[in-house]
Amino acid sequence: MSRDTAINDSPVHRRRVDVAIVGGGMAGASLALMLAHHCPELRVALLEQKPLPAGGEQPVLPSFDTRATALAAGSLQIFEQLGLWSELSGYCAPIREIHVSDRGCGLGARLSALRETRAQFRGIFGAVVENAALGPVLYRALAETRVEVLAPAEVQRVTFDDSGADMKWCDGAGRAQHLKTALLVAADGVDSVMCRQLGIEAERVDYRQRALVATVGLQRAHGGVAYERFTDSGPMALLPLPDREGVHRAALVWTCDEEAADALCALESDAFVARVQKAFGWRAGRLVRAGAVASYRLSLSLAREQWRRNLVLVGNCAHFLHPVAGQGFNLTLRDCDALAQVLSGRGSDLLAQNSRAALDLLESYGRGRQRDQQLTIGFSDRVPALFASDNPLLRSSRQLGLLAMNVVPPLRASFLSQAAGFGL
Repeated sequence: MSRDTAINDSPVHRRRVDVAIVGGGMAGASLALMLAHHCPELRVALLEQKPLPAGGEQPVLPSFDTRATALAAGSLQIFEQLGLWSELSGYCAPIREIHVSDRGCGLGARLSALRETRAQFRGIFGAVVENAALGPVLYRALAETRVEVLAPAEVQRVTFDDSGADMKWCDGAGRAQHLKTALLVAADGVDSVMCRQLGIEAERVDYRQRALVATVGLQRAHGGVAYERFTDSGPMALLPLPDREGVHRAALVWTCDEEAADALCALESDAFVARVQKAFGWRAGRLVRAGAVASYRLSLSLAREQWRRNLVLVGNCAHFLHPVAGQGFNLTLRDCDALAQVLSGRGSDLLAQNSRAALDLLESYGRGRQRDQQLTIGFSDRVPALFASDNPLLRSSRQLGLLAMNVVPPLRASFLSQAAGFGL
């Protein structure tokens, strides 16, 4: 995109902010809170295309849908620093144990937070929260900050000069508005409109798979156990959820090929539960019911540029991962926290007319995030293929790997440290 000095419209008053975040989903709202906490001197605006209800009600946004998110220990630590854990914990189910197993084989890794203190937060590995509960918590917290939330706000055009981005956007009444910002953050999802406008392409791998997501009822309490089962039908995760109206619940994420996904989505509830039980087995006891089944196409998407002068990408428009390890949003939170930490106390560099200082600031952020992103993205990309293979040699190797995780403390600690987002 050309870096013109102004938008070719009639002269209008352009409001100014220091950071403008485009996209009010989980990534954008979380980053806005981190900036308000770590960089209170910065003027921050959050622009969301869809309207938002008042009073902290449920935002009707794609990222706050019927899915659930497994928050790793490092993510919980971030939310605690923001002062959110006391409220958020009431909507979470803690993860006290993790069971990783290969269906049909007796071996598996069984990890307990009581033993693994390095990778835990307040005695747990993490917690599972439904996205529909997370959204209101974030927006109630935002209402207590100086962050300006603009919604509905549809960004129509962006141009850049040495001092930042010039944005033209439309409000809910269709009126043209203008905003000048020193730093533009794109956080508008995997099919990012902002990235298309800015000419930022992504490297994509189509897994030719879909994730089936549903809430299932359990005959017995889950006990805070999170299961990752690799089956002939694809990886299956069963994550603990808080009980509701006396019903024990878990979040199911079943990755399968597209043909199988179509057939499974067409089943009635009882038949779907029976298929899940047959594929998953009985480690979590009897499954007694299932809610509505949603289906999501899976791919790996990695933006070829995650930052440039006056611009940063976060969330799914920066990297969209396979859900097998549940690391997508946790990686995003670490990115956002790192960005807020880099900007903290260095607002003068961000706002300086000297573009070299602003560029150095973002280069520092980008370099600092490379290793964590490479490890997490590589892990999420390779594991599904490894466990999907029927090759006898690979099958034996992964069984030895699961056994080693049980009996070799350094290997187990390394795995858990990365999964928790610590020590990277």
